[in-house]
Amino acid sequence: MDRQGLPHEHRSLRFRVHDARGGSAKYEPAIVARRGPILFLVEPVESARSGTVRRFTGFLEQHSPEIVLVLATTDAAVHEIPPEAYDEIYGASEIGRLTARIREQDPEGIVQPFHKSQRRVTRPRDTAK
Repeated sequence: MDRQGLPHEHRSLRFRVHDARGGSAKYEPAIVARRGPILFLVEPVESARSGTVRRFTGFLEQHSPEIVLVLATTDAAVHEIPPEAYDEIYGASEIGRLTARIREQDPEGIVQPFHKSQRRVTRPRDTAK
């Protein structure tokens, strides 16, 4: 992001994410990029580990639509992470596209839609008649 001239901050915000058991966990986004009132929280993620995915999913359920949670991961993991765990996701080969997307976001406009690929879920078929 530095090399591409995109202003950003590291660990500058703190949130609480509540869970179904009534507890909460701290969440400090790794990178924050501001475009007017819109915040892009960029998180590097190596895999679809359940604890991380649950925290991101809970965060998205609890916080403002002006906050865009962006995951940066390996190209292979892009399709492993469930769509409910992010607003946008980019593989390592797409980091230039990620920074361009943030830079081009109109600070006074609505957040541009991001097309999420649909994961195929195989479910057992009920063959009883």
